[in-house]
Amino acid sequence: MQLWQERLKQQKNSGMTIAAWCEQNQITQSQFYYWQKKLTVSSHEPDSVIVPLSMPSFPMALVIETPCGYRISVNDASAMALMPQLIRCLP
Repeated sequence: MQLWQERLKQQKNSGMTIAAWCEQNQITQSQFYYWQKKLTVSSHEPDSVIVPLSMPSFPMALVIETPCGYRISVNDASAMALMPQLIRCLP
């Protein structure tokens, strides 16, 4: 992971397009984008997730919107247990 963090930083600082940088460094673009996404997701993982001890009665919905445009709506109390894993996956 540390190697790819450094590679992503080198590409950004190079001023080159991703395609040109990958070609120069003999790295496929698919590898580059895979690690870019993987490291972006892992860098946004929260240290902890707060889960309320008591949930409001449904059909009230819990809605989470992210700056990236994702919208998550939970309408079922049993789905609440999956929220920590789902939040970790968001960019």
